[in-house]
Amino acid sequence: MATSGTTTYTTTAAAIIKGALRLVGAISQGEEPTTAQQSEALEALNMMTKGLAVKGLPLWRISNTQFNTVAGVATYNIGTGQTVNADKPLKMYQAFYSQGTTDVPLRIITRDEYERLGNKTSQGNPAQMYYEPLRDYGVIHLFPVPYGTTPAITVIGQHHIEDFTLTTNTPDFPQEWFEALKYSLAARLAGEYGLNMLARSMLIREADRYMDEVLAFTQEEGSMYFVADRRL
Repeated sequence: MATSGTTTYTTTAAAIIKGALRLVGAISQGEEPTTAQQSEALEALNMMTKGLAVKGLPLWRISNTQFNTVAGVATYNIGTGQTVNADKPLKMYQAFYSQGTTDVPLRIITRDEYERLGNKTSQGNPAQMYYEPLRDYGVIHLFPVPYGTTPAITVIGQHHIEDFTLTTNTPDFPQEWFEALKYSLAARLAGEYGLNMLARSMLIREADRYMDEVLAFTQEEGSMYFVADRRL
């Protein structure tokens, strides 16, 4: 028999919700959920997917943003409608500017390291960057302060997973996540639909298994090097 020749299978929020509701026994096979069930499950699905951001690096939501620096300006707000008009990153992982054909990396530092810097007004080509994520936007702090012919800086960060605003929306997830989303949503709805503790515990374990598998697959692979500390 011939295969389909396609790899473009997708789903919708409605299908994930129906699958989750079947798992908790709220609807039967072939039955449609009520408007209230869909609305409440969509809310739970959005909360769940927003919470997934804390579990690690979703590789498909890591992207580059480039912005121009201004001489004498050390801080740049990044977010929708801000100085750097782009989606607010949750975290920053890398930053660099181009000098001719060479990319010059900036060291990403913590708040503590930034606060310990002596003269934050000293000028030069930026060498370090502290990223301060606020609720609605983020603040990029550069050190030293750019001067003269200032470089365009590229930052690489983890961005938000897109909302489900309608049940017809497709997930902002790769295909391998669809089953994990269905089971994880079911596990969150189980208490609301009165599953007994045994059935609920089994569903949670199954959801955790699917989630662990996709989270492990989503992590970037690379080499690790260990260097001896020869300081006395």
